Amino acid sequence: MSAGGEGGLRLQRYFRDGAWAQQMRVPTENAIPIGALDAADAARWCALGTLLVPYGGFLAAKLQPGETALVNGATGAFGSAGVAVALGMGAGCVIATGRNEKALADLTRRFGPRLRTVTMHGAEVDDRKRILQAATGPIDCVLDLLPPAANAIQVRTALMAVRPYRRVVLMGGVGMLGGAGLDLPYPWLMRNGITIRGQWMYPPEATTLMVGLIRGGLVNLDHFDVAAFDLDQANEAVVHAAANSGPFKMTVIQPK
Repeated sequence: MSAGGEGGLRLQRYFRDGAWAQQMRVPTENAIPIGALDAADAARWCALGTLLVPYGGFLAAKLQPGETALVNGATGAFGSAGVAVALGMGAGCVIATGRNEKALADLTRRFGPRLRTVTMHGAEVDDRKRILQAATGPIDCVLDLLPPAANAIQVRTALMAVRPYRRVVLMGGVGMLGGAGLDLPYPWLMRNGITIRGQWMYPPEATTLMVGLIRGGLVNLDHFDVAAFDLDQANEAVVHAAANSGPFKMTVIQPK
Protein backbone atom coordinates (compact mmCIF):
# COMPACT_ATOMS: atom_id res chain seq x y z
CA MET A 1 0.00 0.00 0.00
CA SER A 2 2.92 2.32 0.59
CA ALA A 3 6.65 1.97 0.04
CA GLY A 4 8.72 3.50 2.82
CA GLY A 5 12.00 3.16 0.99
CA GLU A 6 13.88 1.38 -1.80
CA GLY A 7 13.13 -2.04 -0.30
CA GLY A 8 9.43 -1.32 -0.38
CA LEU A 9 9.66 -0.11 -3.97
CA ARG A 10 11.34 -3.37 -5.01
CA LEU A 11 8.48 -5.32 -3.44
CA GLN A 12 5.93 -3.14 -5.21
CA ARG A 13 7.59 -3.73 -8.58
CA TYR A 14 7.42 -7.50 -8.07
CA PHE A 15 4.05 -7.78 -6.32
CA ARG A 16 2.49 -5.25 -8.66
CA ASP A 17 -0.83 -6.98 -9.37
CA GLY A 18 -3.89 -6.01 -7.34
CA ALA A 19 -6.84 -8.03 -6.07
CA TRP A 20 -9.15 -7.31 -9.01
CA ALA A 21 -8.38 -10.72 -10.48
CA GLN A 22 -9.24 -14.40 -10.19
CA GLN A 23 -5.72 -15.01 -8.89
CA MET A 24 -3.16 -12.69 -7.35
CA ARG A 25 0.46 -12.85 -6.27
CA VAL A 26 1.25 -11.97 -2.65
CA PRO A 27 4.29 -12.45 -0.40
CA THR A 28 4.09 -15.83 1.33
CA GLU A 29 4.30 -14.28 4.80
CA ASN A 30 1.22 -12.19 3.98
CA ALA A 31 -0.88 -15.16 2.84
CA ILE A 32 -2.50 -16.14 6.14
CA PRO A 33 -5.01 -19.03 6.18
CA ILE A 34 -8.32 -18.11 7.82
CA GLY A 35 -10.08 -21.46 7.45
CA ALA A 36 -12.99 -22.67 5.36
CA LEU A 37 -15.60 -20.15 4.22
CA ASP A 38 -19.08 -20.60 2.84
CA ALA A 39 -19.03 -19.13 -0.67
CA ALA A 40 -22.09 -17.04 0.20
CA ASP A 41 -20.19 -15.40 3.06
CA ALA A 42 -16.89 -14.81 1.26
CA ALA A 43 -17.63 -11.20 0.25
CA ARG A 44 -18.55 -10.21 3.81
CA TRP A 45 -15.23 -11.58 5.07
CA CYS A 46 -13.56 -8.78 3.10
CA ALA A 47 -14.48 -6.66 6.14
CA LEU A 48 -11.29 -8.08 7.66
CA GLY A 49 -9.38 -5.41 5.75
CA THR A 50 -11.28 -2.71 7.64
CA LEU A 51 -11.50 -4.38 11.06
CA LEU A 52 -7.80 -5.24 11.24
CA VAL A 53 -6.66 -1.62 11.14
CA PRO A 54 -8.25 -0.50 14.44
CA TYR A 55 -7.54 -3.96 15.87
CA GLY A 56 -3.85 -3.29 15.27
CA GLY A 57 -4.28 -0.06 17.20
CA PHE A 58 -5.94 -1.73 20.16
CA LEU A 59 -3.32 -4.47 20.22
CA ALA A 60 -0.67 -1.74 20.37
CA ALA A 61 -2.64 -0.07 23.17
CA LYS A 62 -2.88 -3.39 25.05
CA LEU A 63 -6.61 -2.90 25.56
CA GLN A 64 -7.82 -5.15 28.38
CA PRO A 65 -11.33 -6.55 29.01
CA GLY A 66 -13.31 -4.23 31.25
CA GLU A 67 -11.36 -1.10 30.37
CA THR A 68 -12.90 2.09 29.01
CA ALA A 69 -11.76 2.90 25.48
CA LEU A 70 -12.20 6.10 23.48
CA VAL A 71 -12.36 5.95 19.67
CA ASN A 72 -11.63 9.43 18.37
CA GLY A 73 -13.06 9.84 14.88
CA ALA A 74 -15.61 7.03 15.19
CA THR A 75 -17.88 8.03 12.31
CA GLY A 76 -15.65 6.93 9.43
CA ALA A 77 -15.08 3.44 8.07
CA PHE A 78 -12.11 2.62 10.33
CA GLY A 79 -13.45 4.48 13.36
CA SER A 80 -16.82 2.73 13.29
CA ALA A 81 -15.05 -0.59 12.86
CA GLY A 82 -12.90 0.38 15.85
CA VAL A 83 -16.04 0.61 17.99
CA ALA A 84 -17.05 -2.92 16.98
CA VAL A 85 -13.53 -4.19 17.65
CA ALA A 86 -13.20 -2.58 21.09
CA LEU A 87 -16.52 -4.02 22.20
CA GLY A 88 -15.57 -7.40 20.78
CA MET A 89 -12.31 -7.31 22.75
CA GLY A 90 -14.30 -6.85 25.94
CA ALA A 91 -14.12 -3.12 26.64
CA GLY A 92 -16.49 -2.31 29.46
CA CYS A 93 -17.40 0.99 27.83
CA VAL A 94 -16.52 2.61 24.51
CA ILE A 95 -16.69 6.38 23.97
CA ALA A 96 -17.21 7.25 20.29
CA THR A 97 -16.53 10.81 19.16
CA GLY A 98 -17.30 12.51 15.88
CA ARG A 99 -19.02 15.41 14.16
CA ASN A 100 -21.59 13.38 12.22
CA GLU A 101 -24.58 13.07 14.53
CA LYS A 102 -26.42 10.72 12.18
CA ALA A 103 -23.47 8.31 12.14
CA LEU A 104 -23.15 8.49 15.93
CA ALA A 105 -26.86 7.70 16.30
CA ASP A 106 -26.40 4.68 14.03
CA LEU A 107 -23.57 3.44 16.25
CA THR A 108 -25.83 3.72 19.28
CA ARG A 109 -28.54 1.74 17.49
CA ARG A 110 -26.08 -1.01 16.55
CA PHE A 111 -24.16 -1.42 19.79
CA GLY A 112 -26.38 -0.43 22.69
CA PRO A 113 -25.60 0.68 26.24
CA ARG A 114 -21.87 -0.18 26.36
CA LEU A 115 -21.35 2.57 23.78
CA ARG A 116 -21.46 6.28 24.66
CA THR A 117 -21.32 8.85 21.85
CA VAL A 118 -20.09 12.45 22.01
CA THR A 119 -20.67 14.98 19.23
CA MET A 120 -17.59 17.16 18.82
CA HIS A 121 -18.22 20.88 18.27
CA GLY A 122 -14.63 22.13 18.07
CA ALA A 123 -14.26 23.84 21.46
CA GLU A 124 -11.44 21.85 23.05
CA VAL A 125 -12.20 22.34 26.75
CA ASP A 126 -15.96 21.91 26.36
CA ASP A 127 -15.63 18.84 24.13
CA ARG A 128 -13.23 17.19 26.56
CA LYS A 129 -15.56 17.93 29.46
CA ARG A 130 -18.43 16.21 27.65
CA ILE A 131 -16.22 13.22 26.83
CA LEU A 132 -15.42 12.76 30.51
CA GLN A 133 -19.07 13.18 31.47
CA ALA A 134 -20.13 10.53 28.95
CA ALA A 135 -17.65 7.92 30.21
CA THR A 136 -18.78 5.46 32.87
CA GLY A 137 -15.38 5.83 34.55
CA PRO A 138 -11.81 6.96 33.91
CA ILE A 139 -10.64 6.46 30.31
CA ASP A 140 -7.90 3.84 30.00
CA CYS A 141 -7.13 3.93 26.31
CA VAL A 142 -7.52 6.38 23.39
CA LEU A 143 -7.35 5.30 19.74
CA ASP A 144 -7.22 8.22 17.31
CA LEU A 145 -8.43 7.51 13.76
CA LEU A 146 -9.20 11.05 12.60
CA PRO A 147 -8.78 11.68 8.84
CA PRO A 148 -6.30 14.10 7.22
CA ALA A 149 -8.94 16.83 7.01
CA ALA A 150 -9.16 17.02 10.81
CA ASN A 151 -6.89 19.28 12.81
CA ALA A 152 -4.51 18.56 15.67
CA ILE A 153 -6.77 20.23 18.24
CA GLN A 154 -9.35 17.48 17.66
CA VAL A 155 -6.68 14.91 18.48
CA ARG A 156 -5.53 16.74 21.62
CA THR A 157 -9.12 17.12 22.84
CA ALA A 158 -9.55 13.35 23.12
CA LEU A 159 -5.95 12.45 23.90
CA MET A 160 -5.86 14.54 27.07
CA ALA A 161 -9.02 12.86 28.38
CA VAL A 162 -7.03 9.69 29.16
CA ARG A 163 -6.45 8.87 32.82
CA PRO A 164 -2.94 8.98 34.37
CA TYR A 165 -0.54 6.11 33.51
CA ARG A 166 -2.60 4.95 30.55
CA ARG A 167 -2.15 4.70 26.77
CA VAL A 168 -2.84 6.61 23.56
CA VAL A 169 -2.37 5.21 20.04
CA LEU A 170 -2.29 7.43 16.93
CA MET A 171 -3.40 5.79 13.65
CA GLY A 172 -5.14 8.62 11.80
CA GLY A 173 -4.09 10.98 9.04
CA VAL A 174 -3.93 14.30 10.89
CA GLY A 175 -1.05 16.43 9.59
CA MET A 176 -0.77 14.70 6.22
CA LEU A 177 -2.27 17.75 4.51
CA GLY A 178 -0.10 20.19 6.46
CA GLY A 179 -1.15 22.47 9.28
CA ALA A 180 -0.09 22.76 12.90
CA GLY A 181 1.50 19.84 14.68
CA LEU A 182 0.27 18.09 17.80
CA ASP A 183 1.11 20.44 20.67
CA LEU A 184 1.05 18.60 24.01
CA PRO A 185 2.09 19.95 27.42
CA TYR A 186 5.36 18.41 28.57
CA PRO A 187 4.48 18.57 32.31
CA TRP A 188 1.13 16.83 31.76
CA LEU A 189 2.76 13.98 29.82
CA MET A 190 5.56 13.57 32.33
CA ARG A 191 3.67 13.84 35.60
CA ASN A 192 0.81 11.63 34.43
CA GLY A 193 3.05 8.95 32.93
CA ILE A 194 1.17 8.96 29.62
CA THR A 195 2.27 6.53 26.89
CA ILE A 196 1.74 7.79 23.31
CA ARG A 197 2.43 5.42 20.45
CA GLY A 198 2.12 5.70 16.70
CA GLN A 199 0.89 2.56 14.94
CA TRP A 200 0.82 1.77 11.23
CA MET A 201 -1.54 -1.08 10.31
CA TYR A 202 -1.20 -4.33 12.32
CA PRO A 203 1.11 -7.31 12.99
CA PRO A 204 0.68 -10.57 11.01
CA GLU A 205 -0.79 -12.46 13.96
CA ALA A 206 -3.65 -9.96 14.15
CA THR A 207 -5.39 -11.71 11.25
CA THR A 208 -5.62 -15.05 13.03
CA LEU A 209 -6.76 -13.38 16.26
CA MET A 210 -9.46 -11.34 14.50
CA VAL A 211 -10.74 -14.43 12.73
CA GLY A 212 -11.10 -15.99 16.18
CA LEU A 213 -13.11 -13.00 17.41
CA ILE A 214 -15.40 -13.26 14.39
CA ARG A 215 -15.88 -17.02 14.53
CA GLY A 216 -16.48 -16.76 18.28
CA GLY A 217 -19.31 -14.29 17.71
CA LEU A 218 -17.57 -11.38 19.42
CA VAL A 219 -17.29 -9.31 16.23
CA ASN A 220 -20.30 -9.58 13.91
CA LEU A 221 -19.76 -9.30 10.16
CA ASP A 222 -23.50 -8.87 9.66
CA HIS A 223 -23.04 -5.18 10.47
CA PHE A 224 -21.47 -4.76 7.03
CA ASP A 225 -23.67 -4.02 4.03
CA VAL A 226 -22.00 -5.63 1.00
CA ALA A 227 -22.51 -4.84 -2.68
CA ALA A 228 -20.77 -7.45 -4.86
CA PHE A 229 -19.82 -7.00 -8.52
CA ASP A 230 -18.39 -9.46 -11.02
CA LEU A 231 -14.86 -8.94 -12.31
CA ASP A 232 -16.23 -7.69 -15.65
CA GLN A 233 -18.14 -5.00 -13.74
CA ALA A 234 -15.07 -3.41 -12.15
CA ASN A 235 -15.88 0.06 -13.52
CA GLU A 236 -19.44 -0.14 -12.22
CA ALA A 237 -18.06 -1.22 -8.85
CA VAL A 238 -15.85 1.88 -8.65
CA VAL A 239 -18.81 4.15 -9.43
CA HIS A 240 -20.93 2.39 -6.81
CA ALA A 241 -18.19 2.61 -4.18
CA ALA A 242 -17.79 6.36 -4.76
CA ALA A 243 -21.51 6.91 -4.20
CA ASN A 244 -21.91 4.47 -1.32
CA SER A 245 -18.98 4.95 1.04
CA GLY A 246 -19.18 5.23 4.79
CA PRO A 247 -19.38 3.16 7.96
CA PHE A 248 -20.20 -0.52 7.51
CA LYS A 249 -20.50 -0.25 3.73
CA MET A 250 -18.37 -2.35 1.38
CA THR A 251 -18.15 -2.68 -2.39
CA VAL A 252 -16.55 -5.98 -3.37
CA ILE A 253 -15.36 -7.39 -6.69
CA GLN A 254 -16.17 -11.11 -6.56
CA PRO A 255 -14.89 -13.13 -9.56
CA LYS A 256 -17.05 -16.08 -10.49
